[in-house]
Amino acid sequence: MIDLSIDMSYLSRFFGVIPTVSQVGISDAQRAQGDEAITIKTKDGQITVNKEILQKLIQDPEKMAKILKLADPENRYLIIRELNEEDLSKLIPFLNSQQLAIGLQFFTLDGLSNLMTALPREELVNLLLIHFTMDDVVPFMQENEMDRFFENPNLDKNDVLEYFQGLEYQKFQALMVNQFGPEYKNKTSKEYLEKINSMENKEYKRFLSNMRQHEKGEAISGLCAINPDYYLEFENSILVRPIINKLETSDIIKTMSNLDPEFLVPMINELPKDLMQIVATQIDPTEFSKILSSEFPELIVEMLGNG
Repeated sequence: MIDLSIDMSYLSRFFGVIPTVSQVGISDAQRAQGDEAITIKTKDGQITVNKEILQKLIQDPEKMAKILKLADPENRYLIIRELNEEDLSKLIPFLNSQQLAIGLQFFTLDGLSNLMTALPREELVNLLLIHFTMDDVVPFMQENEMDRFFENPNLDKNDVLEYFQGLEYQKFQALMVNQFGPEYKNKTSKEYLEKINSMENKEYKRFLSNMRQHEKGEAISGLCAINPDYYLEFENSILVRPIINKLETSDIIKTMSNLDPEFLVPMINELPKDLMQIVATQIDPTEFSKILSSEFPELIVEMLGNG
């Protein structure tokens, strides 16, 4: 039996019974009720009530929340501790994002990284952009990872031309001279753009791949500024790096609290049962009472007595 602190005065007023502290057992009249009665015992006293009436009371979540003192986190925890993992998981979806994010503190940094890496790409990009841009991502990228971006068929040549059109002339000049020789030193930006635009696909792809690493990084940042959809072309394992490497753990958790509950619930369900119980204890008392009344009426009877 769960040793809860129960609001005996409220319960007794509902049934019109005066609770007794010293009474042991039940009266002859109560004994005559047999299986129709249930004795509710706590450290504050005991009362014996009609089971049928009690069953109706159980279906009233507002009254049950009052009787079971569900506003008390300790009482909620004592009840939640009795649930198996399957039943416990039914409570987690009733928590909001901030409550669910509390459970993220039980994951290691590697664990948080894995959770974010498993997110849908768009959700991870939304988290990234709360603090960072592609400027913060490219320093953590290997050159072969950059090359995969430039080989991507979704990369629009018009966006590439727009990027180079806005590039500082000295940088554009250094890039073209490095690839095509000193004869390109005195050409204009317009001539550079015409050269790139005239390239056949194979030469164009080779031109992009032959850029130096810092040029590739700047181009990636610039292209993502022109078209943010390009963020979606990078693997999650790349996008998560600045979040993990540049934010404190507490800030990572705070950032993840911006996720919708549908993405946080599976994360919390990965926790061990004892830690899930702690997270679930945050559930709203009224919601918890509704769930108990609809899903676990037998548990309420067990908590209230042994009849």
